[in-house]
Amino acid sequence: MSDFDGSFGAIISNLFKDNGTKAAYLPCILASALIFSYTSADLVLNQTDLVDYVKTQKDWNIAFENNVVDDNGDNLTFEFEDIWADGDVKVIDFFLDDISVDDGYFVGYIDVKVIPEECNGRTGSEGRCENGIWISDGGEWECDSISATLLGDNSTLTGQWFDSGNTLSGSDSDCEPIYLRIVTYPNYNLHNSFNQTAVNEYQALSPWTVEGWGSGVVSVQINLDVNTYGGFGPADDSEEITILVSVHQFNPTASLVSEQGL
Repeated sequence: MSDFDGSFGAIISNLFKDNGTKAAYLPCILASALIFSYTSADLVLNQTDLVDYVKTQKDWNIAFENNVVDDNGDNLTFEFEDIWADGDVKVIDFFLDDISVDDGYFVGYIDVKVIPEECNGRTGSEGRCENGIWISDGGEWECDSISATLLGDNSTLTGQWFDSGNTLSGSDSDCEPIYLRIVTYPNYNLHNSFNQTAVNEYQALSPWTVEGWGSGVVSVQINLDVNTYGGFGPADDSEEITILVSVHQFNPTASLVSEQGL
């Protein structure tokens, strides 16, 4: 009996040394070869289909569901009221970490509405403004001068501070609300839907699923110059200011429109 040296040839020789071993191993080897051939062919065909799929240019319709982050059903995210005295300059902070953006949603933009005391911005409020004078049953007041600014310097708010859709400051002396806006998500302009070309749904949606935008603090600076009017109303030395903040979130979806091989 020769010594077994552990080589590949010795292993094969031992496996097929007698007829019983040959009868047991030959069917297994043939079956393994058949399975390997089938698997290899299937893999090649699947890879070919995959390559064809990747090479196919597809048109996707990107749609957006939009709503306001709202915890109590008033279609607002934050509301703040305060009394400003003549010459006051105040900065009011709204912390976005305190709100819950829905799963699958991203913050697109933030609206801020600054409302003076006289009309409070409500439709049908008692009184009217004529040439900067607020006239009501209680008398007449000259509208106060108010300016409002969304502060960008050293702000922690992650947004598009140089977007053309922004309105970062405004002023009024006609008893009218001031409207401000900061676009937070890149290139988000109140899209209803649009078409985009991509090889798959993931790539089509990838520009609209980036985390991190619209976090931090929204800081609103208010400057007040109280005007005293020589009409029939009482002397005016303060102003009640209401600030309404609406954080607008969106959820993107992609629907396949057409595809064409390259």
